[in-house]
Amino acid sequence: MAKILEEIHLKHMKIKNRIVRSATHCFLGTKEGAMTEAEYAMYQELAANDVGLIITGHCSVSPTGMANEDQTAIYDDAFIPQLKKLHTLVSKYGAKVVAQINHAGPRAVNHEDLAGVSAAELKKGKVARELTIEEIAQIKTEFINAAYRVKQSGLDGVQLHVAHSYLLSQFIDTTFNHRTDAYGGTVENRFRLIREIVVGIKEKCGEEFPLFIKINNDSRTDDLAYEQDLLYMLQELAKLGVEAVELSGVDFISQPRTATNYYVERITKIKKAVPELPIILVGGVRSLADMDQVLESGIDMVSLSRPFICEPDIIQRLLNGQEKSKCLNCSKCFALPRIKPGIRCVLKRK
Repeated sequence: MAKILEEIHLKHMKIKNRIVRSATHCFLGTKEGAMTEAEYAMYQELAANDVGLIITGHCSVSPTGMANEDQTAIYDDAFIPQLKKLHTLVSKYGAKVVAQINHAGPRAVNHEDLAGVSAAELKKGKVARELTIEEIAQIKTEFINAAYRVKQSGLDGVQLHVAHSYLLSQFIDTTFNHRTDAYGGTVENRFRLIREIVVGIKEKCGEEFPLFIKINNDSRTDDLAYEQDLLYMLQELAKLGVEAVELSGVDFISQPRTATNYYVERITKIKKAVPELPIILVGGVRSLADMDQVLESGIDMVSLSRPFICEPDIIQRLLNGQEKSKCLNCSKCFALPRIKPGIRCVLKRK
């Protein structure tokens, strides 16, 4: 049996294999934050095709923190039933499903008063102001309440999005965080909001409710210092009882099209430094050989995103002899649906 098909036991969750569908915005929701039948069908197809753990596209914790107009929302109790329906559809295949929760910060759409960890000039002439302490406290509450709604829905867990330049990732990275108060400066201060949210979720949802984190393994500025900061943060997350950490990167879209397993060397080193914390790698996994390399390096699980958009049944295809994913690594799946609604891959264009 292929190693990726082996069952894994995390602290509070048993998963039928080592395969993860990484959180991916699918452009299939409504402007009101609702999931559609097309979105349910997408998740159901993934669950029916050997994905052990499905992490949903990011769900907004705030109406002013939406990253996309068609993004799933979780900032109100009215959104609980749609996640409950998702769990019903997916669980019958033996898959676990976790909701990713996020706040776009200064990347929010349809919101004029943009604010981030620090004041900054944005694209298209926009400017973001610095969040106040009172606003940070409100955002913390929004994340905690969103996680509790996920628990009420019956989903198997929740993942905090602390990557890809969204709000939480800006707090931990000196590329963005230039604050001089309790949330800036030292790594302890920059990690403070993440710690407070994790503790708050544990208190409200219970210690046994699985809490995952997605975080960058690297930074665009002072990367060596960030690596040391990351080791501290991962050690703290392990102490806080986090279920597993999914490590991504800041430059996955700009990687050469022929590149694979972009971050395996660094994440292997990180795993060895924090052996007690389950680690999920995402980035450039395209074949069974790639998956074997990840798992043989001591990393616990393998996460894919774009290959599942291209071929939802890619795992079966690989197990049946296909050499690698047909995914072109073109990243047009991040823009194509805006031009052709419902079409998410150039190889499926109608």
